[in-house]
Amino acid sequence: MFHRPNKKTTSSHAKPLKDLTAVVAPAQLLADEKRQELLTKIKEFSSFDHARFDQLCLSLIHNLINHSQSLPETAHNYYTGPCGLLDHALNRTEAALELFREFVLPEGADLSDPQKLWLYALFSAGMLQGIGKLQIDYRVDLFDVNGQLLKEWNPLLESLAAVATYYHYEFQPEQEEALRRRLNLLFGRLLMPASGFAWIASNPQVLAVWLALLNEDWQGAGTLGAILIRAEAISIQRFFNKLMLKLMGGRSGGRLNRVTTFVDSSPEAISQKEQLAGMEFLRWLTNQLENGKIMVNKAPLFMVPGGMLMCPEIFQWFVQANPEYKTWQLVQNGFLALGLHAKDADGNVMSRFEQANTQQMLSGVVVSKYMVALPDKVKFYNVHTGQESTLTAAELAMSARHVAITARQSGVISSQLSQLSAGGQWQKIEQSGASPHMGTKYSG
Repeated sequence: MFHRPNKKTTSSHAKPLKDLTAVVAPAQLLADEKRQELLTKIKEFSSFDHARFDQLCLSLIHNLINHSQSLPETAHNYYTGPCGLLDHALNRTEAALELFREFVLPEGADLSDPQKLWLYALFSAGMLQGIGKLQIDYRVDLFDVNGQLLKEWNPLLESLAAVATYYHYEFQPEQEEALRRRLNLLFGRLLMPASGFAWIASNPQVLAVWLALLNEDWQGAGTLGAILIRAEAISIQRFFNKLMLKLMGGRSGGRLNRVTTFVDSSPEAISQKEQLAGMEFLRWLTNQLENGKIMVNKAPLFMVPGGMLMCPEIFQWFVQANPEYKTWQLVQNGFLALGLHAKDADGNVMSRFEQANTQQMLSGVVVSKYMVALPDKVKFYNVHTGQESTLTAAELAMSARHVAITARQSGVISSQLSQLSAGGQWQKIEQSGASPHMGTKYSG
């Protein structure tokens, strides 16, 4: 049996039903209007007929729901509400399939069966990305119809819906990312419909890429990896945009701090205020990148192993443009409250890097989910050639992986995406511009 660390023993054998969450059928959760819209788009992008979609796609979605039920994606950052894990997966997958249509297929082409197989690999990986968190991020206790405790749930052994009538969950302390990625593979096999897994396993190349996608091995996942990275960012952008509109009373413009009044000094209200500052900064940064006023790989925004380094100057620039924010540290803390950054083994958020060609030391916050800050296209600066170029966000994701393992390489590094032939073979397509160049992590 898989041992889950940091699990507490249950102190009570029963709970009032009002304190528990009821297990519901997948069809009930999918009846939500927004989820129906996403399902319709996913089916449209897949090009599967009704029977095949139900067999391959809807069955996987149902399996995921039977396991995750109404669990949120995160405790404080994004997709924090009921069914957050499901909503995140649906939004990510819908965005991924649309990008697949945009980048991978020749314009206007109908999908061949080999192309549909690659699309299905992307669909299933999109639905299952990060699913290993079920084993280590939550403690879930299962209860019967009377609220009597049955046992603590082990998601590797059975679905939540198969055992319980009610459940209660708590978030657990952060666990090792590498363990979660390995667990993704186990859950992927567990939740995949038999016919869907057999189809993927029938093609060794597709199987290899599918496993790389689940393991978040973006180099091994190639073009589909770049697409899934971008789709993940789009899904998080959607959540933040919706939250901003809600907090602004439905207004689409204006600054959050000017239309929202905080009179509550509770920890929850303070946390919300920090997040609002972070979202305002994020929106400003996206606009600056879109207008070319800030460039990737030019101070104070650099590609580094593990993500994008935001030096303190980036937050200082925001405060200069928005003087109602008194300190750049407040804005930085607000951005950190969004949960898009990386931490080192000791839990520190600040990192230092040495730029390979100049030996200049750079320090700041490494943003692992930096794609959330990017518009569709960005300008970037090649530190070796001095050239400025334009890349789509997906192309930048492709470039970032290559540069991460060739930090001291000079010259141009390919950022080409690939298109998929009717026979299911990947073919390079011409892209303009050179990729950015990452720095070298400082170990001192």
